[in-house]
Amino acid sequence: MAAAREIKEVVHPFQKLSNFRDIGGLKTADGRAVRAGVLFRSDAPHRLDAGDLVKLRGLGIKLICDLRSPEESQKKRLRLPDGSIRTVCVPLHEQATQDGSRKKLLGFLFGKTGDDRFREFSRGYYHHMAFEQTGRVREIITLLSEEQNLPALIHCTAGKDRTGFLAAVIQLLVGVPYEVVMEDYLRTNDYFGPRLEKLIKVMRVATLAQVSQERLRLILMAHPEFLNEVHENIVKQYGAIEGYLREACGLEHDTLQKLKDRLLT
Repeated sequence: MAAAREIKEVVHPFQKLSNFRDIGGLKTADGRAVRAGVLFRSDAPHRLDAGDLVKLRGLGIKLICDLRSPEESQKKRLRLPDGSIRTVCVPLHEQATQDGSRKKLLGFLFGKTGDDRFREFSRGYYHHMAFEQTGRVREIITLLSEEQNLPALIHCTAGKDRTGFLAAVIQLLVGVPYEVVMEDYLRTNDYFGPRLEKLIKVMRVATLAQVSQERLRLILMAHPEFLNEVHENIVKQYGAIEGYLREACGLEHDTLQKLKDRLLT
């Protein structure tokens, strides 16, 4: 897998973001490259401090595509005093996998079958994004295909599931091999590593050590099984990601080609 990442990744460290990265920097199966500096992904950017905002503006970002629900977006929105970056909310799901609802979360944490219930919930979550939110996928891809919207940033709460799914769809569309896409998807766990360990310690204390570290990792980390399953279903029904985007999401060939042209070198 390592050979597929021949282009050195451009990293833009932020003090207040854990999971910000460039979607570019990968080789495609036909030997082309995904252009760096065009499309970024992250966790929710509302925490950015003044120094981070300077860095963000330095990337030339013209559009921030918020994949969270309107409620999440309203509560924790990046507010730029000069309104220099356009933000649109295009929710891919009503909730984040790691919160669900309070009742669900308590069941995942403390229930005897919490592990199995969380896996079932997550499978349904990914299925919902892929097959019941096709109009939203179409809207996002259309926005990202327009030159005036690039460079752009896509994000959700943790940058793990909603953002991870959409980033995978885009990388597969432009020809990155699936095993490399999966490697990139799982790098969320590396980015969240230090923060995750602290969070697990806090949650262990808060739950009086009634919740195992293994269960907390299941809920908080990215796992291959959920993306694998939805990808297999897409390939089974549509042959490839491009077929899915055209048939299920209703995207025109020209729109997909524009996005490819803007993302590939």
